[in-house]
Amino acid sequence: MAHVNLLPWRDIARQRAKQKFGIQAFIALAIAALLVFIAYKVIQDYQQQQRARNQFLSSQITILDAQIAEIQDINKKKDDIVNRMKLIQSLHQDRNTAIRVINELSEKVPDGVHILQIEKRGNQLSMRGRSVSNNRVSEFLRAMTESDTFTNPVLREISSDDGETEGPTRYSAFSLSVSIRKPSVEATPADGGAS
Repeated sequence: MAHVNLLPWRDIARQRAKQKFGIQAFIALAIAALLVFIAYKVIQDYQQQQRARNQFLSSQITILDAQIAEIQDINKKKDDIVNRMKLIQSLHQDRNTAIRVINELSEKVPDGVHILQIEKRGNQLSMRGRSVSNNRVSEFLRAMTESDTFTNPVLREISSDDGETEGPTRYSAFSLSVSIRKPSVEATPADGGAS
């Protein structure tokens, strides 16, 4: 039998397989490196976009903080103006209170009742006076109860007046207190327009 040497053919096939494997490994490494490079660039691009967004948001937050501070300043000024308006309105109402009280008293005081002293403390009005009879004082209290200006009339004291007497008529001295109602909101502008 003839002896055939197959070693050079096997060496050549081995060489070719090594070369083919080397080329395939190089291509695989090149593709992997290209994918890694592309992924790196994409991630870097996303990071750059996110940094730009963060910077934009920071600048907008700074603008909004300035606007919020300005709004708070405006609200503070508005509150100051509202407080001043309330003060002016209360002063305006108090200015008209004396007129309302005197007008109402002139309408509600019955004949035979004389008011000698009026004292106002806050919304409380204290009166001292004289009356021909106790019935006239009761009539005066009923009139005060029905009044739009006064509320909660309370008779503090009633006694025989031993002081100045004019002729045969005997007077009774009385002392009462009453609260002054604040005028309704609708009545205030009408009073302001009439002034």
